[in-house]
Parts: sequence; C-alpha cells; structure tokens
Amino acid sequence: MSQDSGAWLIVGPRSSPSDGGEFVALPVPRQACLGLARAVLANVDDAARWLALAGDDRSVAAWLTAGVSGPLLERLAEDLVVGTLPAGVRGGGLAAVAATPEALLLAEAVARMREHERLSGRFDVALKAARLEAARELAYGAGHEINNPLANIATRAQALLLEERDPERRRRLATIVDQSFRARDMIGGLMLFARPPKPTVAPVDVGGIIAAVAEFARSQAGPRGVVFDSVPPATEIDVFVDRGQIEEALRAIVTNAIEAVGSGGRVTIVGRVIDEVVKWGEITVADEGCGMDEATLRRAFDPFFSGREAGRGAGLGLSKAWRFIESNGGSVAIATLPGAGTTVSARLPADRAGRVAPGSQV
Repeated sequence: MSQDSGAWLIVGPRSSPSDGGEFVALPVPRQACLGLARAVLANVDDAARWLALAGDDRSVAAWLTAGVSGPLLERLAEDLVVGTLPAGVRGGGLAAVAATPEALLLAEAVARMREHERLSGRFDVALKAARLEAARELAYGAGHEINNPLANIATRAQALLLEERDPERRRRLATIVDQSFRARDMIGGLMLFARPPKPTVAPVDVGGIIAAVAEFARSQAGPRGVVFDSVPPATEIDVFVDRGQIEEALRAIVTNAIEAVGSGGRVTIVGRVIDEVVKWGEITVADEGCGMDEATLRRAFDPFFSGREAGRGAGLGLSKAWRFIESNGGSVAIATLPGAGTTVSARLPADRAGRVAPGSQV
C-alpha cells in the first residue's frame, strides 16, 4: 500500500510561509497521520512523545527540528496541509495525491483542537462576564441591605461615644464606629468595581501621570524601607483617559507592589510608547517581590481575593485598578514568576478620544 497520505508539514523559517525564505512540504505517511492524530487528541505537547506516537517518522522529525517554536499543537494547526499544497512551497518532487482517510482523520483531529480552543476562549469570556454580573448583583444587594443597618450602628455608637466618660468603653465604642465605616467602605468599593462611573476622557500626558503616582509612591515606600524609581517615557505621548481614575488605578497597583517587596526591595514605574502606527501608552509597575504562583495569578483581579503568600494584599486594589483601566479603553497584563517578582502593565489608548468600555456607567 502506498504511504502517500496527501498530508504535508510545511517546513521553513519559523514554519510560516509569510516570513519569506524557502519552504518545503514534508510528506506525512499514513501511519504518521494516525500517530499525530492520537497526539493531538491526547493533548500531547512533548516532542519525544510526538515522535513515538508518529512511529519515529522522518518527516515529523525534520519538522520538529526545523525551527518549530511554541506549543507543538499550535504549530501543527498552522503548518499542516491536507490536499493541495499552497503556491510557492516545494513539494520535494512529490506529485499531489488525494487525501487518504488517515490524513483526513488527522485534519479532523486538528479541527477539533482548534474548535476546543475557540470554545474554551468563549467560555472564559462568558465566565468573566458572569462573575462580574454576580459581583454587581452582590454589591447592590449588599449595599441596599447592609448599608442602612451599618449607618444605624455607626450613628448610635457615635451618640453613645459623646456621652461616655469611661476610657475603656469609649475605646470599644470607637472601635464599633471605625469598623462600621470600614464595612461601608468595602461595600462602596465593591459597588465601584461592579459598576465604575463613566470616565471623563481627555488627553493626558503619560509623564504627568507617572510623576503624580511617583509622588504618592515615595510617601508610601520610604517608611517601609522600599526603594522606588520612576522612568517617564522617552517620547512624550498623550493618552485619552480619565486622569483621576487612571491615577487611582496606578496608586492601587503601586501600593500592591510596595506591600509585596517589603523592606529593602525595589519598585519601578516606567512609561513608554507602544506601536508607532496605532499608538498606545504603556505604564508598567515592576517589583522585586516574591511573585505569584499560577493559581494566584488566575484570581489576581478578583475582588477580596487574598494571596499574601504570592505577594498580594487583601481587598479591592488590583480588581479596582483593572476595572478603571478597562473602563477607560485600556488593558492590564501581569507577568510574574514565584521568587522573581511581578510586573503589571497598563496599556492606555493614545489613538483616539472617547474610547470607553461598554461596562462603564454614566
């Protein structure tokens, strides 16, 4: 039986024909098609196991050693060709053959993988929206049901405090008042996270934002023994945001970083321009703290999530920062490694004004 399957792996610089250079189509034998299909369906991403499942096929080995980078499943989805070869790709002298059932099985496995990734992405987006909606409902329900009793508790405790002369009883009443206000502020913060006010967008210099946040950060870092540095962007750039909201978001991020490093650590805030064609202003806050593990990173923006072991405090700091930046048309990314610190990057729009996320409110 002929080993021609009608499936090829495109090998070349970075395995991408769009990058230019010479590209060769390596034929994938029928048995290798079955092996690769098993590897895809089993979600295998290890090169040695790919070769084992593909029967040590030479064409697969050549593909793996031809500069393949990134996850193997992702590269296979990009580089696999079943049927007609694209123009400009050498077929190694092979005549085009019709796709065999084995090649079609491999193509179906890759298609399933792509569909799974697409559905997984949609699920993540839907889950994020559902969690946000749940937080909104909780915030407004709690605000309505809890704030009134808290106000009554605080008011009566304050009235008793005015008439009380015993020092110990005064201390206890003052504690009741303070904790009532703390609970009120927590509920207010959750409501702000769930439904931030609509930004008042205007052009704002990134360097000015960094200078204002740096002044606040130094006042917080000094008493804790933390070294703080700020680096404005080399090129002046305006971003179209609500300055108050963005500065509050960055103060929350900086506070989180300062708490993460502790005495003797360093925190740095840096501004720069991203993409000279469609410009973005990016402000990064990097710390030398203990970083976050994967589980903590997944929940870094959840309200009230505490991951102190990974360098986070409790409360609404990062979640509020994320909501403010998102509602201003920006995005937040976290790069972190346990034991190696954390970098939080806020990317803000500089290409047009009035860019506001649909979740923000008037």
